[in-house]
Amino acid sequence: MICLKCRAEIEDLSMYCPNCGAPQFTPDHHEEIVLELSDPMKSKVIVTEIDNLTSALSKLKAVTGLSVPEIRNALKQLPAVLKDHLSEEEAVQLAQKLNEEGIKAEAVTGSVSVNESEEEE
Repeated sequence: MICLKCRAEIEDLSMYCPNCGAPQFTPDHHEEIVLELSDPMKSKVIVTEIDNLTSALSKLKAVTGLSVPEIRNALKQLPAVLKDHLSEEEAVQLAQKLNEEGIKAEAVTGSVSVNESEEEE
């Protein structure tokens, strides 16, 4: 599947792009979309604030293993999803490492549920 915003190749049925964080559904859908992920890899790490992108790039690369272009793409707008499809433990550990490096981040866990039905308006 191709991201609707950045055109990166992403996994089928992705609700958000792991590269740019853009939602992969359009507001003109009139159907109800509900996705419950049963696998434990449904947590993500969101970067909420970076003081200096230049100094943060090397730290983010070392901690996450992402390439510089992937990091730059993910951080175009904050808050940004830096990594997703993680276990809850992995997300918490990564967020903690980033915070120790001076990059404000948080782990977000839970199932994904999106309701776009216009009938509820």
